[in-house]
Amino acid sequence: MADAIICLGDVFTDKKHIEIMMLRAEKAVELCKESKAKKIIFTGGFKTRKNLSEAKFMADIALKFGIPPQDIILEERANTTVGNAYYSKEIMEKENFKSAIVVTSPHHLKRAKYIFERMMKDKELHFEKCKNNLNLFEAIPFYLDELLSLLILKIKGIDFSHI
Repeated sequence: MADAIICLGDVFTDKKHIEIMMLRAEKAVELCKESKAKKIIFTGGFKTRKNLSEAKFMADIALKFGIPPQDIILEERANTTVGNAYYSKEIMEKENFKSAIVVTSPHHLKRAKYIFERMMKDKELHFEKCKNNLNLFEAIPFYLDELLSLLILKIKGIDFSHI
């Protein structure tokens, strides 16, 4: 059993991205109910909506599925995947968590894994993907964008200026 599940947010720019967050939250709930971890860290700030954080949006879904409020930790400062990792690590340090399951979408998994493994070298991390809500033609731009972002990370390194 891990100490926590870290569920990554996404933007509120369109229906597909909102569905992605819903699927990520549902996967985190599923893992929690399977006793894979007791706490869920929902991470994501106010990048695209000023009145609702990505973290709070997903936490509200978890509450509707019966996750107790005391088992939910909100991280509302991150606006990027690097920020998700950085601020989640702060929470893990504060809570003395040694391990986590990181939940994200299939297209985002490789980049998230690359970032989190470098940011949290001292933590035991596992990675889970949620269901995919994209058909083949919708998925292609998402995968291409992730591939380009991963290549830039590998060339330039992790940029902390936009966390």
